[in-house]
Amino acid sequence: MIEPHVHVTYAPHGAGLLCAAFWLVQGHHVYGWFTGMRGQTQPACFFALEDYYAKEDAVFFRSVQNDVHGRWLIVAADGEIPIERGPIPEALCHELERLQDAFVREWLFYRDDRAHAEDAATLNARHLPPHAVNLRPKKLAKLQSGASVWTYRSSGADLNVIAFLAARWPLDYAPV
Repeated sequence: MIEPHVHVTYAPHGAGLLCAAFWLVQGHHVYGWFTGMRGQTQPACFFALEDYYAKEDAVFFRSVQNDVHGRWLIVAADGEIPIERGPIPEALCHELERLQDAFVREWLFYRDDRAHAEDAATLNARHLPPHAVNLRPKKLAKLQSGASVWTYRSSGADLNVIAFLAARWPLDYAPV
């Protein structure tokens, strides 16, 4: 089983979940998934950073929707270009879907999901209003708190990946 790197940012007295991402490294490439806030919406996308750890310039691909088998874009400085086929090998697509499912189950819940009414009530009791997408209350203790934005990153996570993504992704969050 592949253990992905994780990065989560949360504004407890503001927008709530700003960014939740996981990724794994395969050779020179990085593959993963992210979600977070953009205005009042919550984009969620799979991504690939081709040649991220190579001498060549990295190419950023992201799924249009939250679907590893759906439509994809190349994200460039001057805009996004639709492509015919996703950049992720089929066998890895299944692994990313499995990791996304596990990541969401472990870290997140959606306000409209009645199965998580207790999680929403726990946030409310802590004076943390539930938003459309939320951190599970049991994960809050893992975040480094004290500032206006709480963060978590897994041990060994290369935050340059998040900085690279944040310069181009469809989320409002940008690391400071």
